[in-house]
Amino acid sequence: MEGRTGRASRACAFLLGVAALIGADVVHAQDLSRPLSAQERTQLGAGELVARETVERRGRLQLIGGTSYQVIDRPVEEVWQTLTGPSADYRHMLPQVRRARELQRNGNERLIQFTHRVGPVRIGYALRFDFQPERKVIVFRLDEDQPHDIRAAWGFVRVRRWGQNKTLISFGAMVDIGTGVLSSAVLPTVHEWVLKIPWTIRRHVE
Repeated sequence: MEGRTGRASRACAFLLGVAALIGADVVHAQDLSRPLSAQERTQLGAGELVARETVERRGRLQLIGGTSYQVIDRPVEEVWQTLTGPSADYRHMLPQVRRARELQRNGNERLIQFTHRVGPVRIGYALRFDFQPERKVIVFRLDEDQPHDIRAAWGFVRVRRWGQNKTLISFGAMVDIGTGVLSSAVLPTVHEWVLKIPWTIRRHVE
């Protein structure tokens, strides 16, 4: 049976199609819909990562994440192909990934298992990805049927044209890494990792 997080993610995918936003159950809709400021646009133009952090308590979940943006000096179609093509290597697109293994593929859906390591801490989980090529959007969520060391994770990646032959990556995610003994020690590092993903995608693509 699909858990609450999975149902929320699918509801978000629907809201994305209707409103061209991602929806409040993935990230804060007001944060994503808030236009980029002049300062943020200057940062993006200079090749910098723009990040908007979020910390939220939702029931038993202690969520961290937010939204972040990065301009990539490559055309949209090239970036999309790198993210979704048969040779896509997610091990190099996410920070500190030791292993990324595809477990299942069915049409536009893929199930991928990830392993991270921070010092002595190992974090493993599997994400189910839904690729939406007509809108250049990827929606993802934690697959709770697979072994997982985190409590919850869901979010999106959106690709759109930015100027001449450039691409803007918009990313949003909310994650609960649990309450283990070392969780509080690595929480700031994990929060930084989550919002850094557009930057690591850029590094891989360029």
